[in-house]
Amino acid sequence: MSRERELIVYFESESGFAVDLLGRLVSIDSPTSDKEGVDRVGALVAAEFRAAGAGVTSIPQQAAGDALRAAFGPVSVPADDARPADPRPALLLGHLDTVWPRGAAARRPFRVEGAYACGPGVFDMKVGIVLCVLLARAFRERALRPRVPVVCFFSGDEETGSPTSRPHLEAEARAARYVLGLEPCNPDGGAKTVRKGVGRVVVEVTGVPAHAGIDPEKGVNAIEELAAQVLAVKLLEDRAAGTTVHAGLIGGGVARNVVAPQARAEFDVRVPTPGEWKRLEASLLNLRPRNAKARLRVEAALTHPPMVRTAAVASLHAQARRIARQVGFTLGEGSTGGGSDGSYCAALGVPVLDGLGVEGEGAHAESERARLDRIAPRAALLAGILERIESA
Repeated sequence: MSRERELIVYFESESGFAVDLLGRLVSIDSPTSDKEGVDRVGALVAAEFRAAGAGVTSIPQQAAGDALRAAFGPVSVPADDARPADPRPALLLGHLDTVWPRGAAARRPFRVEGAYACGPGVFDMKVGIVLCVLLARAFRERALRPRVPVVCFFSGDEETGSPTSRPHLEAEARAARYVLGLEPCNPDGGAKTVRKGVGRVVVEVTGVPAHAGIDPEKGVNAIEELAAQVLAVKLLEDRAAGTTVHAGLIGGGVARNVVAPQARAEFDVRVPTPGEWKRLEASLLNLRPRNAKARLRVEAALTHPPMVRTAAVASLHAQARRIARQVGFTLGEGSTGGGSDGSYCAALGVPVLDGLGVEGEGAHAESERARLDRIAPRAALLAGILERIESA
């Protein structure tokens, strides 16, 4: 029996545990805004890792759910004649929070429908948490023999950009040899080797109020000025380069018969490279009011840096693809417009292979579901990576 087949057989024997744990996780509401719920998920995950013999550390947070760190595997890669022992771990990423509000688990309880598990957060990404726990259990049972130390890090606020978890996440990434993201895979099952950067742009206009019927000429209409600025910002989009600009929120004025004294728009921006963000940012900060009597304020922030397909990322994917082939499936690769915690790691120069989670569909939708029959092959792929890949 091949090593890959041994791994699949082992993880298939864990299917009952996997479904049970997934059901318990999905049955706990854990929206990012609900610290109690996120911490309940964290406590359950921590207990499972401790039962598997992993070293577990909870990282307390005040404004969000606590982050969680679990470590297992060899202390370091054994030294050979050419190099000293290497203590750097492989870093596996997940998150404990979901986008679903309190009460979602009661309204749409966890259930199994054929080959699929259904429920809020099942695909994004509580099934990814299950994969990590399965790896720790496999190490305890000596079914997994990783060549590298393993650290699993779970943010408590990933769905809002990990504002409190990010410093701890980045510290883990700086110490890692490579990063494996357990976010949902691409629709074709492929990994994510490219993620666009995510930017938030706010344009605020201050005008001068006046009576719209009696003396409108004395006013400066902030809404009219903002309308011109929205079009100017939209013109910065470059679809050929992969840069998109989306006006998502807009508002202004105080009453129908008052020349609007204020107006505000918020944009979502996606960029493929750091250079594209610099171009966009420079143009945004150079915007000037069309009406000289209006005041304009522009705020531009890159909330998630782009995850670029570097040579190291390409090498990591090529190695993982060969392992997947031995497991029995094709691991393609692709890009996505969404950011993740992996984006922060990639910005530090650490090779990131993201989207290694279980196949499914409906992330952030009520149709969300994950394929139970793909848990064992995906776990076997991760195990194979940890057993064979020391570096990108």
